[in-house]
Amino acid sequence: MTTHPPRILLVEDDLAMAIGLEFNLRAEGFATQHCPDGECGLECALEGGFSLVVLDMMLPGISGLDVLQGLRQRDQKTPVLILSATANSETIIEALDKGADDYMTKPFDLDMLLARIRTLLRSRAWLSSESTERPAGETFPIGNRVVDFRNSTITSPAGTFDLSFKEGMLLRHLVESEGRTVNRDELLRDVWGYTDGVQTRTIDNFIVALRKKLEDNPRKPRFILTVPGEGYRFSRD
Repeated sequence: MTTHPPRILLVEDDLAMAIGLEFNLRAEGFATQHCPDGECGLECALEGGFSLVVLDMMLPGISGLDVLQGLRQRDQKTPVLILSATANSETIIEALDKGADDYMTKPFDLDMLLARIRTLLRSRAWLSSESTERPAGETFPIGNRVVDFRNSTITSPAGTFDLSFKEGMLLRHLVESEGRTVNRDELLRDVWGYTDGVQTRTIDNFIVALRKKLEDNPRKPRFILTVPGEGYRFSRD
């Protein structure tokens, strides 16, 4: 059986950096396509078929955030890793709020970037797997809602909500840890692939987004509970 290598879309206007990244990505076994500006990046991303998008923030034409927002209007599932020259926390939060799954600042360590890419690709395969080992299976009832992990949706009496790739990852990890308090370090390691003790409010932003889709009253959550000073715990009771 022939297997095709993961396809990565690289949207980067710095030609020298793009050439170097393409070379290293292909050396790692990834099929890589390069777009030098925002319009090209969005058009290619919307054509689909990519396993991952590596997206620069500062691009000619439309910005990386505009590309991300345009992609997320049509595609909630393809992981997006942002590259940016700014480490401003507000910019990072905005990118995550618009649907980015990971964020690295320039200059970056190549080995770390490749590690983050591999983590996102493994996570994508894990989220959509049909393994019977996970309690969630393909669909998982939570109160009056049904979570479909393979299709990244939550169906409720009010309608069906799409889950972003990272929202699905986070929810699945909490479901598989039902009844146990999961701390932020574990979530950053197992869901985001961070191993450097990074401090971020990213998790809290994603928890807020999940509660809006999962809870009848997000301000008084029933299923995704905050354990002060420790982390979060999922419960169906």
